Amino acid sequence: MTTPAPTADEIAADVVVVGAGPAGIVTALELGDAGHDVVLVESGGERYDPDAQALSDAASLDPSRHAPMALATRRQLGGATTIWGGRCVPYDPVDFDRRPWITDACWPVGYDELQRYFGRACDWFQCGRPVFDATEIPELPPSLVPGLANDGVTATSLERWSLPTNFGRRYGARLRATRTVRVLEHVTCTRVVASGGHVERLEAKASDGRAITLRARTYVLACGGLESTRLLLASRDESGRSLGNHSDDLGRWYMGHVEGVVALARFTTPPRATVFDYERDVDGTFVRRRLAFTREYQLAHELPNIASWLVHPEIADASHASGVLSAAYLALCSPLGRRVSPDALRLAMVGERVPGVPYGGAEQSPLTRHLANILREPVATSRFVFGFGARRFVSRGRRVPGFSVYRPDNAYPLQYHGEHRPQRDSRVTLDDSRDRLGVPRLRIDVRFADADVEGVVEAHRRWDDHLRSNGVGKLEYLVDDVDAAVRERLGAGFHQSGTTRMSERPEDGVVDANLAVHGLPNLHVVSSSVFPTSSQANSTFMIVVFALRLADRLKRG
Repeated sequence: MTTPAPTADEIAADVVVVGAGPAGIVTALELGDAGHDVVLVESGGERYDPDAQALSDAASLDPSRHAPMALATRRQLGGATTIWGGRCVPYDPVDFDRRPWITDACWPVGYDELQRYFGRACDWFQCGRPVFDATEIPELPPSLVPGLANDGVTATSLERWSLPTNFGRRYGARLRATRTVRVLEHVTCTRVVASGGHVERLEAKASDGRAITLRARTYVLACGGLESTRLLLASRDESGRSLGNHSDDLGRWYMGHVEGVVALARFTTPPRATVFDYERDVDGTFVRRRLAFTREYQLAHELPNIASWLVHPEIADASHASGVLSAAYLALCSPLGRRVSPDALRLAMVGERVPGVPYGGAEQSPLTRHLANILREPVATSRFVFGFGARRFVSRGRRVPGFSVYRPDNAYPLQYHGEHRPQRDSRVTLDDSRDRLGVPRLRIDVRFADADVEGVVEAHRRWDDHLRSNGVGKLEYLVDDVDAAVRERLGAGFHQSGTTRMSERPEDGVVDANLAVHGLPNLHVVSSSVFPTSSQANSTFMIVVFALRLADRLKRG
């Protein structure tokens, strides 16, 4: 049931969940379906609310290294799934290994335990079966290009794509119909009150400033990586210390990912045999294959976990000579652009630099050059406009995740996406300034290391060696100084990990293996902020995996 404007000053339940993004919605519905009385608190509503969104604005950040919070987060029913593309990727077994070259990181849970939840997570995301390797789908071609072997370097790793599923739109009716779940919209939690090793209540405010008290046996913070961290930082115990900061790790170890494009993969195999586009699984789910490294190869060569895939050239620069890409550029620049792509990706593809987004910063060619490309390829462009438009906007089933363009020269930009190594001094802290509800704003100081750059460069060297040794092609770098190009692309904001890290011992982190804050067994955090490492994967899929695991534990009492 949805309660847009609660009138009671005090609300009680078995469980209070803060944040109605994917983690919060899954936790609330899983517990509600099991008979628990759940209150789900959401700062925004069903529609985008600029006043609610402004509550997330940071007091300070480096705009060259961190995306604005207005682009990276969403205070709205559905959370960040209202602005994401739908990519679903799990972490890998190697992420949970002790790797001396990924310092100060140790997971208190194992891959096998989490893998049990992959199928249920896929159901929530509507992304098909929990199959993430092309070798398990006989209907797909055996490799990216003919003759490319899987032996340390693989070309069969898959990412899966949801519809894309907006959790607010997809599960809103179910939330309203579930009698055991109450959704409080336009209500913002401002403080967690604890004493004697136990959370007593949450203090919240409605959008009109009215104070509301929330009481429960169990509390779950699912309000995003940085917002969950911010709420703990702003909540003090009897000694005046921020809740969960017993080890001085709260707000530290902030990670995103390293990503960008610095090279072309030029294949010498038949161009028509290259798998450059999205593929479909037997159930119609879109998948995309990637170059990756096996667990054994990473451990032997001390590599970070990183993957790459074929993409189209920067569309803002008309030197690509493609009418299809020029048509896409004009569409994204038009008023229809917001319907085609999430804001952050749209801005990057039309030439703006957005930290944490691989595209962006390309020279924006004059309109006449883009029109010339379209006129030079009228048939191919028309087919793309009508075909992609139908698959993206008219289809009643799965929407195509994006567009890919065949390259007759068989040369494709190679986009990489890898883990950002944890650093203790990469952190967020509270500022003296406050939002309109009185909560201190964040100061964001995300940091990257030389090792982050070196890992990307080494991965490209090994991908190049693999293509050459298999006789199928090579990498051609787009820049003379690869190190400088990788360093320039470093940025974060969209995958907020590490700032409430999991740990076996209280002195090593913020939450335990069951996501309970060390020393506060009735307070849990379920967001990417609990991840000790960031892997090669965007965090959304694994957040829901952890939400399912937490819900199962809470069901058992």
